[in-house]
Amino acid sequence: MEQNTAVLVMNAGSSSLKFALFVGAQDDCIGRGSITGIGTKAVFEAKGSGVDGKTQPVVTDEICKSPSDAARILLDWLDEIMPDIALVGVGHRVVHGGDLAKPSVVRPYILAYLKTLIPLAPLHQPFNLDIVEFIQSIRPNVPQVACFDTAFHTTVPSLQTRYPIPRIWHEKGVRRYGFHGLSYEYIAGRMKAVAPAAYAGKTLVMHLGNGASMCAMEGGKSFTTSMGFSVLDGLMMGTRPGSLDPGVILYFLREAKLDEPAIERMLYHDSGLRGVSGISNDMGVLLKSDSPNAREAVDLFCLRITKEGAGLISLLGGAEALVFTGGMGENAVTIRAQVLESLAWMGVRYDADKNANAPRGQEVMLSSEDSKIQVWVIPTNEEVIISRHTREALDHVEVKH
Repeated sequence: MEQNTAVLVMNAGSSSLKFALFVGAQDDCIGRGSITGIGTKAVFEAKGSGVDGKTQPVVTDEICKSPSDAARILLDWLDEIMPDIALVGVGHRVVHGGDLAKPSVVRPYILAYLKTLIPLAPLHQPFNLDIVEFIQSIRPNVPQVACFDTAFHTTVPSLQTRYPIPRIWHEKGVRRYGFHGLSYEYIAGRMKAVAPAAYAGKTLVMHLGNGASMCAMEGGKSFTTSMGFSVLDGLMMGTRPGSLDPGVILYFLREAKLDEPAIERMLYHDSGLRGVSGISNDMGVLLKSDSPNAREAVDLFCLRITKEGAGLISLLGGAEALVFTGGMGENAVTIRAQVLESLAWMGVRYDADKNANAPRGQEVMLSSEDSKIQVWVIPTNEEVIISRHTREALDHVEVKH
């Protein structure tokens, strides 16, 4: 791709818009940032070699009421600071791709299909697609590519996608999909480069952030994953509970008389680390707290990782490597240590000094020489994966400047 062309990567939520700009060479990210607090108290932040020192736009509640407003502000700003660089494509993180197994150029039939998936991801999909349609309206000649968090998991055996409910519901789409696929795809690529033998074998990747999940890979492909029908499943997270007895929901409905919006808010925003601690969903805050509730939240988080992780490894039939990634996986030394110690029965041994002093943002192998399983910290980079997929898709699209 020419040096005067750019791909913009976007990740839209209900109140935020994250972005990264890649110019020229495939992985040359010259700026990344976000517009947060959309509709309440918007804040624009950007940093990188191509944007440092540039005057950043002033965002106010009057001009930034929606993610679409944020997208307009961003695009206008990029036009202003980079008048000689042509935007040749926009890549989007789209949470749900259904049965789509690879990124897709957004054409009318693709957009129509993605809209049918809104009931499967009601708190994410609408905002992802609203931005796509908005950009279509103001930049109709700029191709857009949808990259799906579910696509990486389309290799999971069909038996593992089923819930034990009447078959008709499976046929209607109530099944396990898995998420965080763009992160796992990046990690698989890095494992192939730094630990090819483990990559060719069996690896458990732990994406531990405010949203958390695990993926058991075989030969670099998803074999099974902790998240299922929705992003609520599996591990305990920052504000989500993870796996929950369905009877708890029935109790909320029948006995507590909570309505659907109240239950939804509890499950997406008030549970997990925040709910158990009563303090915060920020692991850094909880680790510094002397509150017994904070300690309980941390211990429960690690317990759920141990339980889910052991289950996934048993389905794999063992593992050659464990990988920590995501905000907590990459930076929370205490969490890594607690999880690794709980998995010592599998022959996991790690270097405590390496773990304690692992440089942020770098790939580090933590396992000691006597460990039966390699242990890695590998920072994830979903934006790079989206940029790559977008560029690959643009090779098959006529771009109009």
